[in-house]
Amino acid sequence: MRTKTIVEGLKNSQKFRFILTANSGEEVGMTITVKQMSDQFATRNARAAVWTALNRLSYDRQMAKALNRPLPTGLMRGAETEGFRQVQVDLA
Repeated sequence: MRTKTIVEGLKNSQKFRFILTANSGEEVGMTITVKQMSDQFATRNARAAVWTALNRLSYDRQMAKALNRPLPTGLMRGAETEGFRQVQVDLA
């Protein structure tokens, strides 16, 4: 039986790089796989910010594929979660 896909459109072994910019100006970033996303974060807010950005990137990739446009490999946006000013996600 196959393992369920965590983020639609991306393999669980897909590596990605994220950078979080806190409201205080501090930045933190690392490279992890989609599967590691559930246990690599110290705070729930950081995990939620990266999860939201990765899901948005997945949606953008699906829409680009449907419209025969180049697939995006990264996303930079303001975070919708408390404590973060910006989230950047890039597929590795």
